[in-house]
Amino acid sequence: MKNFLIISGLSLLLCGCAVVSYVGDKYPPSNSVDVYYSAHDVTKSYKVIGHMTYPNVGTDALKAKFVEYGKSIGADAVVITGTQGIKDSDSAYVTADALKYN
Repeated sequence: MKNFLIISGLSLLLCGCAVVSYVGDKYPPSNSVDVYYSAHDVTKSYKVIGHMTYPNVGTDALKAKFVEYGKSIGADAVVITGTQGIKDSDSAYVTADALKYN
């Protein structure tokens, strides 16, 4: 039981420290980031500047994390593209594209 509590505590600590994994270009920080769930919904001309992943921590927290990180890399929008891994498991994560409007 003691080991379970230690492992559970460490897991919670690590989840709180999770960072967005990002591969792509960076621009000066932006003030706001639009959120989409499909590239078909984006009405402005844009280019994809990078790809992000983050643990699946729930829609509201996930959205806030992608917006926060999007601002820091100069994105104008993010498109949440899907989830990977087993639903509700510690290994599940969500992917998103970072966009820059033309």
